[in-house]
Formats: sequence, C-alpha cells, structure tokens
Amino acid sequence: MNKFVHPLVAIVFISACFALFPVGSRAADDKLLPPEVLSGTEHLLSLVGSANGAKFQPERIAGLMDFVTRKKKDGEIFSAGSANGFSSSYNEVDVRTRLVDVLKYSFNPAIPWFATSPASLRSTAWKQTEKPWPQLPRLWELFGAGDSPVMIRGVETVENTPDLSTGGYYRYDLHRTLILFTNGARRIVISISKQADVSDVGRKGYIIGNDDDWTYFYSGEPGLSVTGLGWVKSYMYDSAGLSVYTEAGPDAGLVRIANFKWLRAGWSNINMVQNDHIYQGLVRFARAFKEILESPRLPAVKTMEEDCLKIAGLSDTAMRDQMESYRRLLAEHGEKLNGGARKHLPEAFWSESYWEGLNREEMQSLLVLEILKGHLGKSPAGGRGSVFVPSSQPPQQGG
Repeated sequence: MNKFVHPLVAIVFISACFALFPVGSRAADDKLLPPEVLSGTEHLLSLVGSANGAKFQPERIAGLMDFVTRKKKDGEIFSAGSANGFSSSYNEVDVRTRLVDVLKYSFNPAIPWFATSPASLRSTAWKQTEKPWPQLPRLWELFGAGDSPVMIRGVETVENTPDLSTGGYYRYDLHRTLILFTNGARRIVISISKQADVSDVGRKGYIIGNDDDWTYFYSGEPGLSVTGLGWVKSYMYDSAGLSVYTEAGPDAGLVRIANFKWLRAGWSNINMVQNDHIYQGLVRFARAFKEILESPRLPAVKTMEEDCLKIAGLSDTAMRDQMESYRRLLAEHGEKLNGGARKHLPEAFWSESYWEGLNREEMQSLLVLEILKGHLGKSPAGGRGSVFVPSSQPPQQGG
C-alpha cells in the first residue's frame, strides 16, 4: 500500500515551504480532512512515480473536488493527521484570472516554474518526461483535444527559498504527475509530486528585508542561519504533494488553487516540522502567486518568454557582469536596513570566490526573478530601476 495513504502534501512546485525550528503549532485547532478527501488523495498519490502505469479514475476524487470547490468557514484550517511521522496542512487561494493564463505563466516550458513562486522556489528544472511525451507539452493547448483525461509524468529538480524561521534552503528531485480533465463545466489541472530521495543538506539562506520583496541571499554554507542552529545538518527526508487548479466555469476569470502538503524534515532523522509551519509556507506561496497573476503590470506571456530566452542566451561573462551590479545594489539595500549590510549579509556575500563560483542556473534564476520584479514595479535590491536585461516590449496584461 502506498505509504502516503492518509498524507496529503504540497503544492505544484513548492514542496519545501516549511520551518524546522519549533515556534508553536496550530495542530490543536486543525480540523481533520474528511474521509472522502483523504480517499481521493490516496488515489492521486498512487499515480506518481517512475514508470507508473496506474490509471486516473475521476470518480474516485469526487469527494475531494466537492471539498475543494465548496465555501469554507473563515479561519478553518485543515490537516491530514500525522500518520507515518509526517506533518500536514491544507490551504486554498482564489485568483482572479483564467485557468489558461495560469498554465501559460506557471506551466510554460519557456518560462521557469519558479517565476510565479518567487517566495517559495529559488529554481526549478524539468529534467525528464516519460513516454509518450517527448518533452513537457504546452498544457493549455491540450484542453479540447478530447474528452479523456491527459496525464504527463516526469522528474524535476527544485531548490526552495530560505525558510522563514530557520533560513535553511534545500535542493531535491521530485517525481511529478500532471493531470488535465473536465468535470462538468469546470476544467481542472492537478499536479502531484513525491520526493525522489532525501534532499541535499540544508544550507544557510538569508531573507534581506521584507519577505514580500523576494530578495534572498544563498550562502552555499551547510547549516541553518537562525541563531544557535548554525551547526545543524538538516534535511528534507520525504514529502509528497498535490495541487488542484480549478476554474469557476468556462472563461469565468476565477481560479481556485487548493494546496495539500505532507512533509517530514529536520535533523538526526527526527521530524521537526509542525502543521502550522507547513500552513504558513502555503500561505507564503499563495500570497506571492496571487500578487503576480492579478497584477495589472504582469507582462504578456510572449514578453516573459522572450525575456527568459534572452537571459538563457547570455554568456557566462555577461551573467557575471550582471551579478556584480546585483551585488552592489544588494549591499546598498542592506545598508538601509537596521544595522546595515554587515548585519544582514553574511561573510560569504563579501567573498569574491562566492560570486565567481555561482553556476549558470543560479545566475539565471536570479536574473529571471529580477526582471519579473522590474515588470511588476517591485524595486530590485537597490531600490532603483532594474539594471538587468531589458525586456523586449513594455508590460501588458495577459497572454
């Protein structure tokens, strides 16, 4: 039997927004997800994994879909219980946009998935697509191709942003299954993930200023940046997750995103995660995702695609030149915070070897994030206009 029989975990590409440092929990106030929801997640989680030939049965998630689409009481918080040593939580957010636009921005092979999850993910890379698909398809083009559900399976590598409590960030592989189907008048996309193996050791990350600014520094040093835990060798031991994207109706202009997450992470093989830590991570993702997709300054899909292509085409030398500019602006930004840059930026920041050691993926992800922030009117690290690769056309809404 699948070991995630009762666990529900994680939203599409953010399975590590958690806190390892126990700072209190809402567990006593959590409501257990109804049995029909847990049964639905058991079926969905059975569909993910390498060379998995299991078939999707829409009727088995009817109770889950009813739960996702119904109105909840204010303040209700749900979890899946604590079976198998996992912590869990659930969150949902309504975004005023079309499902097709969610897919064009967030599941676009030409736009890195982390671009719409900047508070949760540092980088994402789709590494493998299982047959019959030669590569990750353009999902929005698959609706209307027939009445049968469409399934895409593959593997991706993700790295998350610094945790709110500990500053730790982690890199790991995920098996992911994507399902597209219709339920009455609703078009639905479900993303299911399972962690492939234990993550790399947690490393010290830093949130520079307000987390809503999405400005982070990744030191590369093992440990946690919270005081007293710098020595800790922490890991994400296991996770699995699913996200449900459902529209209110054909071209209704409203999409509900329901995120379930189970997680086991910590050190010395002890799970330090509490339900409330996961819940806060899910809220963190939802807040940024909603801000981006509802922004009147969100650039056209074509603009984002061209920007990402332009960044990917930069030489290593050009990228390192951009890193020098970013480093200077980040230091200036840090000086404006209480205590100045020396308090908010670790020693690694001042090391030439650190900046020289950044690889293309790390530089590219930062440039994509900064150009998106420029489009949205969020000041880059220095509080001035973006110094990064100029966009090919002015911001305009929609795809």
